[in-house]
Amino acid sequence: MSVAMQIAQLHTQFCEKTVKNTAKYPLMAQDDQWPSPCEFGDVDTQGNIQWKGVQQSPAGSFADLANALELSFPDGFNEFYGYMYGGSILASIDGHHVELLQAWNKDDFEMLQQNMTGHVLMKRKLKQPETLFIGLTAQDDLLVTVQVNTGEVCLEYVGKKPHHVLAPNIASFLKALEV
Repeated sequence: MSVAMQIAQLHTQFCEKTVKNTAKYPLMAQDDQWPSPCEFGDVDTQGNIQWKGVQQSPAGSFADLANALELSFPDGFNEFYGYMYGGSILASIDGHHVELLQAWNKDDFEMLQQNMTGHVLMKRKLKQPETLFIGLTAQDDLLVTVQVNTGEVCLEYVGKKPHHVLAPNIASFLKALEV
């Protein structure tokens, strides 16, 4: 199954589990200045709006960024961020709770590319292998990253080299996740 289809499936599973547990779809703070095509329904009394992942059209691409950084991004990376708009997906793997980052809207996708550029440049400055971030953990400084040279999905502390391999590639990582 392609990474795009796996991401779509994870969005569906996450939404279904959230509905089952809360009787609502996942919630996001609603912001008139930051709308998303995945928002639906009315804003609740706490200022939150329900969301469910929707396919990006056209699909987002990191090809220009990869060219600018003179890198080849690992298989599945474009699809991980460029296939769906949505909020973060909460899941677990190998005993680790992770929050998979996703683009909320087109502007968020652009901002994600800027942040990714800063991350890669930081890794170069530290003379460490380049990685791309795809998620967060419960620890503020522990990221889920993809190693550019191997495609392995790893845990890495900010400013440090990856220290624990979660999966050999993005597709295997997504397959192993429990929502």
